Amino acid sequence: MSLYCGIACTRRNLWCSRLLSTYVTKTRYLFELKEDDDACKKAQQTGAFYLFHNLAPLLQTADRRYTIPRFSLLEVERLLHKFGQDAQRVEDSVLIGCSELHEAWFALDLGLNSSFSIHASLPRSEVETELKGSFTELRKALFQLNSMDSSLLFTAQALLRWHDGHQFCSKSGQPTKKNIAGSKRVCPSNNIIYYPQVKMWKRLSSEKLQKRWDWRWRACSTPHLSTGPFLTARS
Repeated sequence: MSLYCGIACTRRNLWCSRLLSTYVTKTRYLFELKEDDDACKKAQQTGAFYLFHNLAPLLQTADRRYTIPRFSLLEVERLLHKFGQDAQRVEDSVLIGCSELHEAWFALDLGLNSSFSIHASLPRSEVETELKGSFTELRKALFQLNSMDSSLLFTAQALLRWHDGHQFCSKSGQPTKKNIAGSKRVCPSNNIIYYPQVKMWKRLSSEKLQKRWDWRWRACSTPHLSTGPFLTARS
């Protein structure tokens, strides 16, 4: 019995150390991509891209559930060329993660079109037809995605929104410039560096989110005599 427990503890320790080693390796690799523009450009050659349009991710339907299509750099460049844009639009993408095999993941929004941007917005319906998918609001597809995909898309959406809303320096008023990975923005006039805000959120699975939503709905829909839109007179 003691021998069996020893073997079980050894296997558990090996599994934990392997998991920790994988996490540390991925973290170091992501840090390298965020700090080295040349390494990030090289990672784009073999990486995968998730496409958005006005912060809505491109999704496809399969077996009554949503799936997230991924595209290579060559496929994205071919799409941009078909709609009259050059490959420089890829520089607007942001790094959102990587796999255990160090395949970098990027997010690119094809619909954000600010007045100062040199890149025009791509037509939504035509892009959906070309890619055989639909740009869907993330909150509508939340319960039809697995927890890993939804977490990745929320990270990408938040980062794309941050870059869209921090195009100018708050001190000089001059346009800021993002690095290749999108981990920061720099003001060329005074070298002030802006970083995305990081907030720690508890990750919940889609089942737990659905249960919490159902509970809140039942709680809100239950009538209470002492609450409501009208005041209750008390004697």
